[in-house]
Amino acid sequence: MPLSNLVALRIFEGLSIALLAYLVWACVVLPWRRSGALSLDGKFVLGGMAAFVADAFLNCYTYLFAWNANNVNLGVWTAYLPFHNPAASSRYAESLLWGPPMYVYFCAGVAIVGCPAYFALRSRWPRLSNVSLLAIVFVGEFVFDFVVENLAIRLTYGYAYAQTYGPLTLWAGSQFQFPLYEPFLVAALGLLYTWMRLQAIPCGGRSPVERGFDRWSPAMQSTISTLAVIGFCCAATILIYHLPFNWLGIIGTSKAHLPTYMWPG
Repeated sequence: MPLSNLVALRIFEGLSIALLAYLVWACVVLPWRRSGALSLDGKFVLGGMAAFVADAFLNCYTYLFAWNANNVNLGVWTAYLPFHNPAASSRYAESLLWGPPMYVYFCAGVAIVGCPAYFALRSRWPRLSNVSLLAIVFVGEFVFDFVVENLAIRLTYGYAYAQTYGPLTLWAGSQFQFPLYEPFLVAALGLLYTWMRLQAIPCGGRSPVERGFDRWSPAMQSTISTLAVIGFCCAATILIYHLPFNWLGIIGTSKAHLPTYMWPG
């Protein structure tokens, strides 16, 4: 692996873990210290970290998402997930430093930014419908993912899309091939987080998935509310991102030309 790309990978890992630490501090630790309770953003951050466990589903059936062996890693847990194909490799370098942060800043992070963007757009163009405003936010999230991922792929060599659906793939066959359904699915997931956050604003910070938590005893309400949001994050990640990504990848025939340090064991 070229030294320049290895240096870029280490910088990417450092920036990613620093961003995750900031979001945990700003959204989880500070609100907890101030009020003794988690905000919706804090629950989203915890939910994104929990949803990272499902990241190994990317290669549950076959090797669709290639990982660089130079990532800081402890291997992967794919073989221990439900529905794992025994014929699929379970020996590759799942990133521990930039992987989890992606599940936070592409979900909770875009929602935190997406809501002010939504209100700014509504203030600028008050006649636009909610659907139109959310569509603009979706486009912004699509572009954000497209830019960040392509920079990461080309500068750090940290990962690649090993097998994709050809008709929806840019630069097909190269190490840097990029499926257009990736930013679409990520933006769809981010938009759902954004919508949940928008719905919570007039409800005292309570999202739709938390409704009914007050039926529990006061001692359990905070725990039930937090678990509801974490459950939403995990379910949404699997249903909106992982299942479509796997389906399109499995039926795809565009295979990337990968260096040996991205091959599975």
